[in-house]
Amino acid sequence: MTDMHPGRFAGILATLPARMPISDRFDTAHPQRRGVWWENQREHMVGWFDSQNTRGAGAYTRRAPNLSARTAYERLQAPAALLWIGEALGAQPAAVQAAADAAAQQPDNRSRCRAVRSHLPWALIAQLTAEHM
Repeated sequence: MTDMHPGRFAGILATLPARMPISDRFDTAHPQRRGVWWENQREHMVGWFDSQNTRGAGAYTRRAPNLSARTAYERLQAPAALLWIGEALGAQPAAVQAAADAAAQQPDNRSRCRAVRSHLPWALIAQLTAEHM
């Protein structure tokens, strides 16, 4: 599996634990400063991926719906959420911690997300997701 519909991916994420230790610690140390409407990263990510097949709203308006979970993962600018996805899907704790440590050294969210994705690339996320199907 190399990709899937983001709504299907959201459905898988909805079955995972809401809180995970490494991503929770990172989120506490490096919180998102604006627009937080969720109580945990599971709620955040289920909403994010589930809304991809729409044109979005507000700051998240898209010209066309996105029908690719991979594209949504690559566009996501929330490092704690990326960490939670990998951790909750069952990535090796050492890999998740390495991603968190690398992200913590970066000056901004864009760089932090790049650091996380270098340790938790979509190929790994897709493999872990397939194991949950």
